[in-house]
Amino acid sequence: MTVSTVRRIGTRTVSIGVHEDPDVTPAETRRNYPAARIGREFIPPLKPGVNPRKVLDKIKEFAEKWSDGGVYVSYKPPPREVRAGAWTDVHRGIGQWLAKHPEVAVIVHHEPEGGAGRLEGPEFARMFKQARDEIKDGWSGARVVYCAMAYQWGPSGDVMKNPAPWRGVEADEYLCDVYSGKTFPTEFILPKHPGYVAWYDQIVRPRLRNGETVAYGLAERGFMGNDELRAKAIRRESAWLRGVFEKYEASGDLLDLPPCAYLAWSSVGWENEKGWLLHGDSAVAMRELLADFDEHVR
Repeated sequence: MTVSTVRRIGTRTVSIGVHEDPDVTPAETRRNYPAARIGREFIPPLKPGVNPRKVLDKIKEFAEKWSDGGVYVSYKPPPREVRAGAWTDVHRGIGQWLAKHPEVAVIVHHEPEGGAGRLEGPEFARMFKQARDEIKDGWSGARVVYCAMAYQWGPSGDVMKNPAPWRGVEADEYLCDVYSGKTFPTEFILPKHPGYVAWYDQIVRPRLRNGETVAYGLAERGFMGNDELRAKAIRRESAWLRGVFEKYEASGDLLDLPPCAYLAWSSVGWENEKGWLLHGDSAVAMRELLADFDEHVR
């Protein structure tokens, strides 16, 4: 299968990938998942006193690693420093550099709703707007991404107590990290996953109703469970996605617009949880899903 580096559906960049452990090379990922061309990389929060320019240096390193595909790079600038202007020059420099590397997108403070570095909605909205504006001062075409945490949009999270600040965030792409098999059952595919459904209804659907061609999708999609159960869930999700694509192809209605990004998760992550690693039939099922997704977004 031949897959180009940066492709577009309408005005939206197509992103298909699998995030694996750091010792797995992009070439190995592509051998196992031929449709996967896009990486997902993370820059840890900088220690106090470290020059923010290090973030740009790391972005360049990751871009070289994924030079024949593309990559989303996440970093978390401290909101107080952003407000104080400590990141302004670096952000403009990132934008200027991205102008020559459009295959790279930046995720500013991924999963702000929960986990390490959790932010309140208004605080994130202010920080994200300033960071995005500064990056786009460097290049107006930069892709600056808001990546949400589905768990916090679910019944156990806090977001739905006051979703308005989150709903108002303006980004170039809207992605969500969605996991099934721990807090939510393995068999909860996207249309049954309460966190994903709430996020879609609050973030994506209103923009579609306003006539926006929204770039949206999954930045991390993980499944945990025994191999047979995971494989069945992944194939059910693939069938559902196929139906979403086919419905849009038949209707042409913007409200039926399918996602343009699907990045699977097969990594132990910072929690060193081996249960997220794809293997056996679940890896085969994910390879099939990504190949089918790729065929539909051509």
